[in-house]
Amino acid sequence: MQPITKQDRITLKNLKVADFASEETMCFTATVVFDGTPIAEAHNDGHGGSTLVRAREGQAALLAQAEAFAKGLPPAPLYLGKEGDEPHYINMTLDFLVDELADAMHEDRKVRAAFNRDIGNKVLFIKDGKLLFIKGVKLKAIADRKAYFTSLRARQGQPIVILAELPPEQAFDLWKQHVMVDKPA
Repeated sequence: MQPITKQDRITLKNLKVADFASEETMCFTATVVFDGTPIAEAHNDGHGGSTLVRAREGQAALLAQAEAFAKGLPPAPLYLGKEGDEPHYINMTLDFLVDELADAMHEDRKVRAAFNRDIGNKVLFIKDGKLLFIKGVKLKAIADRKAYFTSLRARQGQPIVILAELPPEQAFDLWKQHVMVDKPA
């Protein structure tokens, strides 16, 4: 995944991705939001063409402002070769930024879905800097989690962090640190 351009004025909502239809590019539809206002609908048919961005009714002026804002962002690095090669740069446009945002949002959803499967199906814990789980034990099946976690801690012989005891976002961040170690940021 390419690094995403840092900005906070243009976002997406209502992203719908059709993985089955994605060939050369990601097939998706989304609503483009500029400074909190939905201004356009974006879509890409997934066959390698550009993402089309069309203004919502009465939002042509805001779409023009969003396009100007996007063009004012720094060029985006594209890593086309092997690791360590110098990046190519592409001038930023609104459709390219929408592609970046859609890719990042879709990737985040996939990572969160994997986390939700893991956290619901496994007793995950961090021990000695490693993410571990107890084979054959499903978190959902444990009636008295407090007692189970107490006995798990006693069996480990050193401090552990049990992800199910953490607030969801903190558990997700910790899980992601351990699972995504080999993936580029």
